[in-house]
Amino acid sequence: MAAGLLTGCGASGGQEQKVTTEAVKEESKEGESKKEGSKKEESKNETVKITYLSRFVNPELVRAGYYIEKLNQFREENPNIEIEDISIGDDSEAFKAKINAGVASGDLPDLFIANNGFPLAQWVENGLVADLTEVVKSPDWTGPSSDEMLEAFTFGGKVYGVPNALNTGQVFVNTGLLKEHGITQVPRTWEEIEAMAPVLNEAGIVPFGVAAKSKAEVGRFISALSCMMYGIQFRDQLADAAIKWDGEEGMSIAKQFKTFIDEGVLDPDAVSFEVQDTISLFEQKQVAMMYTAAYHFDRFQQMEFSDDIVCVNFPSFSDKPENKDIWIASASEGFMISSKPGTPEYDAACRLLSFMLSADTFKGYAERNGGGAFPVDFDFDLSKAKNVVGSFMEEFSKRSASTDEFTAYLNNASLVDTTRTEFQSLFVGRSPEEVCKTLAEQYSKEGR
Repeated sequence: MAAGLLTGCGASGGQEQKVTTEAVKEESKEGESKKEGSKKEESKNETVKITYLSRFVNPELVRAGYYIEKLNQFREENPNIEIEDISIGDDSEAFKAKINAGVASGDLPDLFIANNGFPLAQWVENGLVADLTEVVKSPDWTGPSSDEMLEAFTFGGKVYGVPNALNTGQVFVNTGLLKEHGITQVPRTWEEIEAMAPVLNEAGIVPFGVAAKSKAEVGRFISALSCMMYGIQFRDQLADAAIKWDGEEGMSIAKQFKTFIDEGVLDPDAVSFEVQDTISLFEQKQVAMMYTAAYHFDRFQQMEFSDDIVCVNFPSFSDKPENKDIWIASASEGFMISSKPGTPEYDAACRLLSFMLSADTFKGYAERNGGGAFPVDFDFDLSKAKNVVGSFMEEFSKRSASTDEFTAYLNNASLVDTTRTEFQSLFVGRSPEEVCKTLAEQYSKEGR
């Protein structure tokens, strides 16, 4: 059309042609602008497909069921976003393998859960994950936003992930089972647990359950143990390379852990059990107390004897009362985005991220779960707290300090994995001396 008009004006004088040409240019620009607007409108209405990897699989569990519902709600409200849900539930090793395969192939899910057990800093350096700084600073963002909550995903002053939970570690206690065996007070120190262990062992009951097949559970346990023995000082000194694993503090932690195994306080076969296995043993009244993550509150609240279950902090030592109210509370698991900024996939992933981690979503889960601890602030009626979570909230409110696992401060995924693996080996015959020697050597190789 533009070419035809130019040709038609060719017999006229140059001045007229110039004016007409400018007019045609403006008309052309207007036409292109309309086309561009039309393309944008078409793009807006086109379906974009993204992949989504979470840990929410089993709809019968309160937390997983809630977030599955929220995902379906988002789908209904955003019909132009097609979500392929490739989530993996309880199998932590399968989940880790899925992520690592995505890293190796350069094909990570668009929106996925990760934690500090992965080399996050390396992912950032290699451009595998997107910068979300502008997303979390947007006026429309209502999810986790404090520096403290975003610390685990912040590199070079930029945010590359957002926590999907404040994951506390707490002990679930079957008070009814303890009373059946003459233990009327909830044990709060290791000395009390060691004293009751023979009675429970005689009845075929594990005094203190830990799902040692899960490296994450072992990492949480030894971090809490270090806090009760040395406060948060051990965390800081280890991060600063001021102490070594084969020194006094490291050896003492490993020896104490091994003592609990040898005494029958911990199940010598615990390394064979994943989290859900150990929770099932607790439900079958074969485990009296269990230390695990807040992710599993729903399982305990659904048990027939939930009225007998209370939550307390990790046991302290009677000669270290100053450490008894230090809690393990981690915000180091959260969502990251692999899609490239400026693409439809990135925009769609950001919309899903903002929805799943909004204050309203967290509040809805708190109401469904009957309370809890979360990485965002909102009003919650404590009178609506369910018994198990309610007892946790009361105990957690007394904390003197909280900290992530000590390995989180190393910023080294290899050392996180090595530390957990070495402590797992105490269940299969390795000595504290061997474990600490190996750890000291591995830390030294990494400049620590």
